[in-house]
Amino acid sequence: MIDLIKNKLSFNLKTKGFAIVELLVVSFIISVAFFAITGASQRSLSLSIKALQMTQASFVLEEGVEAIKTIRDTDWTNITSLTYDTPYYLSFSNGIWILSTTPSTGGSFTRTVQFKQVYRDGSDRIADTGTPDNKTYLVDVIVSWSSAGVTVSKNISFYISDIFS
Repeated sequence: MIDLIKNKLSFNLKTKGFAIVELLVVSFIISVAFFAITGASQRSLSLSIKALQMTQASFVLEEGVEAIKTIRDTDWTNITSLTYDTPYYLSFSNGIWILSTTPSTGGSFTRTVQFKQVYRDGSDRIADTGTPDNKTYLVDVIVSWSSAGVTVSKNISFYISDIFS
């Protein structure tokens, strides 16, 4: 009878020890899974924020292109009075778009616009050198912002012409 009690007691002690090991293994697996899910969620959130910023920057770029076209359509001299290769900033005031050399404040994006001289070759095609074309400009719209401490930028270039004269 004593042997039976000893065997039963040692079996219970071995089982309890094994249960503690199982509990530790399960705790470890759950912890690893939790940290993996947390890391994946954090990375996913970071990528979502970057995608949102890129989308917003695309809209700000497109708005800049449309604003330049509106300025051109209002009065071509608004364009011809500008200096080449000078950074200009767009602002919307009293229902009209304005270009100035003073940076506009507010918002997380900075949009600059630069106008470049266009030249025509002997065949009236746009070229790197040749006769200056005072009725056509190359326009660069650049949008920059800070993302995770790094300055990121996106740009678009297009030609604009005096289509009303």
